[in-house]
Amino acid sequence: MNTSKKLKTILGVLFCFMVILVILLVYVVGQSKEPTESSSTASDSSASTSQTTASQTTPVTEKMELKLYYYDADNYDKPKEIRNITVDKKLYDNDLTAAINNVLSSTDIKINKAVLDGKNITIDLPKETVKKFNSGSAGGINHTNILAMTVLNLPGVEQMQVTMDGEAGIESDHFSFNGTFIKPEEGKKYTFNPSDKPGKTLEF
Repeated sequence: MNTSKKLKTILGVLFCFMVILVILLVYVVGQSKEPTESSSTASDSSASTSQTTASQTTPVTEKMELKLYYYDADNYDKPKEIRNITVDKKLYDNDLTAAINNVLSSTDIKINKAVLDGKNITIDLPKETVKKFNSGSAGGINHTNILAMTVLNLPGVEQMQVTMDGEAGIESDHFSFNGTFIKPEEGKKYTFNPSDKPGKTLEF
C-alpha cells in the first residue's frame, strides 16, 4: 500500500514537471517568434523607406511639344501636315540647336547653330543644306516654308534671320535669306521683309 502511494506521488510529481516543461517550451517558442516578426517588420519598413527615398530622388524628365510644319508642292501656302514632336525641355533650354535638329530630323534640313536673342532667332545653315533650297522653285519654296514656319512657331520666337556658315544675306535663284522672316498670325503664313542691302549670291 505504501509502495502504491509512493508510485502515485512520483507520477504526480512527474506529471507536474512535464506540465511545467510544456509551459516553459510554449513560452520560449512564443518569445523566439516575436523578435523575428519585429525584424521582418523593420525590414519591410526599411525597404519601404528605401523605395520612397529612391522615388523622391529619381529625376523626372520634363517634356515639351514642338511643331514641325511640313509642306509639299500641292500647296505652298498651307502645310500638308503639322507634326507634334516631343523633346526634352532640358535639351531645349540647354542646347537649342540640338532640339531644333530633332524637330527637323524627318526632313533633309540640318542646322549648324541656333542663337536666340530675345524674340529674334538666327539660324545658321551649312552650305550643303542651303544648296537644297535651290533645287528648283518648288524645292526653294518648300524648304523655306518648312524652316521658317517650324522655327517661327518655337516658344517666344517672333523673327528669324538665316545665315550660311556664318554669312548673312545669301540668296540664289529659288530662295533668299537676305531679309527677316516674321512670325505670322495664328493660322497664317509667315511674311518676309527683304533687306535694303544687296544680297550675296550663292556660289556652287
